[in-house]
Amino acid sequence: MMPTLVRADESLIRRIIDETYPIWNEGLSLEGYRRWNDLQIRAPWGKDHLWRVALIEGDEILASAKWYDLDCGTRVLGIGAVFTPERHRGKGHARELMRQMMATAEQQGYQAALLFSEIGAPYYARDGFTVIPRDTVTLDVVFPRQGPPATLVRGGEDADLPYLAELHAAAPFALTRTADLIKFNVVKRRARAALGSAGSRVVEFFVSEEGHRPVAYVLLSRGPSGNLGDGPEVMWLEACGDRDPSGARVGAMLQVLRARTAGEPWPPFHSWLPDGWLPPQLKIVGRAPAEDIMMIRPLGRNFLPPMTAKDVIWWHADYF
Repeated sequence: MMPTLVRADESLIRRIIDETYPIWNEGLSLEGYRRWNDLQIRAPWGKDHLWRVALIEGDEILASAKWYDLDCGTRVLGIGAVFTPERHRGKGHARELMRQMMATAEQQGYQAALLFSEIGAPYYARDGFTVIPRDTVTLDVVFPRQGPPATLVRGGEDADLPYLAELHAAAPFALTRTADLIKFNVVKRRARAALGSAGSRVVEFFVSEEGHRPVAYVLLSRGPSGNLGDGPEVMWLEACGDRDPSGARVGAMLQVLRARTAGEPWPPFHSWLPDGWLPPQLKIVGRAPAEDIMMIRPLGRNFLPPMTAKDVIWWHADYF
C-alpha cells in the first residue's frame, strides 16, 4: 500500500496533537494544548485557511503537517509543523509528505510554497526552497524630554478590525491582511495566554483613534520563549498598523504603554519590522538573522524572482 496524503479528520487531529505535544506544547498542559489547537482551526480565518494533513499507510500516521492557504497576492501554500513520529523517522516520510502536499497544491492552482525552518536552510534547499532574508530587531522606546504624548490608547474591539485591515502597507510579497486574519492572530495569542499558567503570558491589543475611527494599532505579547515555553522572557511587537506611513502613531502608542510601566524593566523587545521602516519614537538596539528561517519555492512552472528583505513584509504574528 502506497502512503497517501489525507486531510485529517477529528480523530486523526487528536492523534497528531497528542504526538506533537512533547515538542511544541508552548508550556501548556496536554488538555490546554488540545484546546489551543482546536480554537485555531475553528476561528473564522482558521476554518478557511488552516487544516491538518497527514501521510498515512493503513492506520499509521507516517508524517503530518499544517496546511495554510495563504493569500499573498498570489495563492501560496504554507507548510507548518512538519512532524514524523519517532518510530517512523529516517525513512523519508516527511519529504514524501511535503512532495505530495506541493503536488496537490500545484493541481489546485497554488503558485508557491512557503515554510519556516527550525533546522537551518540546507535540508529544505535540497527541495528547491530558497531563503527570504529576515532579521529580528531588538527595540527600545525613546521618550521626549517632556514625557510621553497625550495619545488616546484603548483596547481593540471586533468593530475596529475592518479599519485596521486597511492600515497595512503593500509590498511585493506580503500576507493580505483581513479583519479575520487580525482577529485570528489576537485570539491565537490570547488563548495561549489564558490556557497557560496564570500570569506567565500577557497579550495586549490596543488601538489609537481619531474622529471615532481607528488610525493605528499594536499587538504585543510578553512571556517565555521557546517551543516548550521554558526559555527566557521576551516581548514581541507581533504586528502593528498605522495610517501614517512613518509609523508615528504606533510609536506614540508604544511611548504611552511604556510609560505605564516606567518603573519596571521590559524584557528584550523584539519585532520583525518591514525593512527600512521604523517609527521615530523607536530605536533599534540589536539586530540578528531570525532564528526561524523563511523559505520559499515556486510550484510547477511558476517563476519567483529572487527576494530581498525590502521585498517582504511579514509580521511575527504571521509566523507558522
